[in-house]
Amino acid sequence: MTRLSKLAVLFCAWIASHTLAHAQNAASQVTVLRAAEAERYDPQKIVSRPMNEVMFLLADTLLALDYDQKTIKPLLARSWSVSADGLTYRFALRDDVRYCDGRPMKAEDVVYSLKRWIAPETRAPLANQAGSVKDIRAEDETTVVYELAEPYSELLINLTQVSSSIVDRNEVEKLGPDFGVKHFNGTGPYCWVRWLPRNEMVLKRNQAYVWGPDFYQNRGPAQVEQLVLKQVPDEGTRMAAMMAGQADLTQYVPRWSISRFEGARQFTVARPQAYFSLLYLGFKTDRPLVSDVRVRKAMNLALNRDELARSVFFGRAEPASAYIHPQATDYNAELATILPKFDLAQANALLDSAGWIRGADGFRVKDGVRLAPVVVIPAPILADAAQAIQGSLRQIGVDVRLELLDGAVFFQRASQQDFEMYGLQQPYLTAGMMMADNFSSKAIPAPNRMNWRNAEFDALLRSGRSATDAANRSEAFKQAQLIAHRDFVWMPLVHDQAYMVIGSRLTPMKAHGNQAVTLYKGLDMRLK
Repeated sequence: MTRLSKLAVLFCAWIASHTLAHAQNAASQVTVLRAAEAERYDPQKIVSRPMNEVMFLLADTLLALDYDQKTIKPLLARSWSVSADGLTYRFALRDDVRYCDGRPMKAEDVVYSLKRWIAPETRAPLANQAGSVKDIRAEDETTVVYELAEPYSELLINLTQVSSSIVDRNEVEKLGPDFGVKHFNGTGPYCWVRWLPRNEMVLKRNQAYVWGPDFYQNRGPAQVEQLVLKQVPDEGTRMAAMMAGQADLTQYVPRWSISRFEGARQFTVARPQAYFSLLYLGFKTDRPLVSDVRVRKAMNLALNRDELARSVFFGRAEPASAYIHPQATDYNAELATILPKFDLAQANALLDSAGWIRGADGFRVKDGVRLAPVVVIPAPILADAAQAIQGSLRQIGVDVRLELLDGAVFFQRASQQDFEMYGLQQPYLTAGMMMADNFSSKAIPAPNRMNWRNAEFDALLRSGRSATDAANRSEAFKQAQLIAHRDFVWMPLVHDQAYMVIGSRLTPMKAHGNQAVTLYKGLDMRLK
């Protein structure tokens, strides 16, 4: 069956099951299509793109990030100040913020949330983003004092991220393990109605919300009464639904279809002003098959990233030889001169030198063990790329064993640690954030799923994070980048780009991009 005929079948199935419900709710409801969902919606405990998509709607952070992904704006905090020694931050909170259940948000709620983030028992994957905290306390009902043991150069930008979201202590304690599964009471522009896993999440407008960031024309309440976030893993079904007008918005359409949406009068396609997100494969460096840096370098050399970007991503992504985009803050330009280019001859030579010998079937063997790394991949975002990578690595005798998994299942599988490589998309804002969140030994077992440790790297990371001037911070982070890249801990694929497809029922709006999410607070989303 051809791609077009498959699309027609999916289209008919979608129409049959969704037309009536969509028509009944069209006046007040917007349907957003997603590719995957999180296993739960707990901002301190879960790190994933599906989590970010929902949490920016349900919860707020002290600070917000403007469309340029650099300028920090007030959100729950009206203003802030930093002591001369960089150790004490004082946040003046808004006094009009309410949770979805109507309870006023106070400074003690912020203190509880931020302390939960860093508490050892929470096991927050991104607790390192909070810095070396000495104390967080409420000075009064609208003032929070955040005291550090040492300066932290990226604290403010990290307080715009999902992990620092303000939660409701009462609900956390009441629901226990069901927090973020059965309900979530936040201060965001939308409120939890219900979640049917593997199907849909329904959110309703928070009528009290008037504290949105000032880069929105509408500060709140949201202009759309109800959002239905539909999980639709199949890209053909998502495209068919958008084309048929049965859904209103998505950032998940196949790359080959973007030009069609751009050329169709009923759609608007928006791209973020700035967007930093890497698609990559990570090596679990303590597994015997990939513990040798020569093997990891050979696999990097075997990948033709220009061809990957052109054929798999239809020119809608940028080839990535480095982990960090050249436009990101503190990127080390020296990387462009030391990273290897596509070179099958050198890749084969490296594997030969590492003792991996080609067998009669063309695949490599060492001490009776086949070079057949298990690679776990989240579908659908990396599915097509995975097939191309598998073909590339077989050219040098590596027998890649792919496991394509649903998004939520992928993270459960990843926690088991029983594989050699994994694929992910990693959003970030600065080189320091990318390095600290993913390569620090403190980030093991997640997000440092590579189990990679390097004492010199960790020392440089600490130096950059504690720097009180931009020059020292930048130099430390640049040197740390060289170490991580020379050890070939990742196989970078492409610097991704986001495309938000907006249907005919909605007025055009700007795409955001914070943590790979184009629909940030959604305050300017409006039905025609």
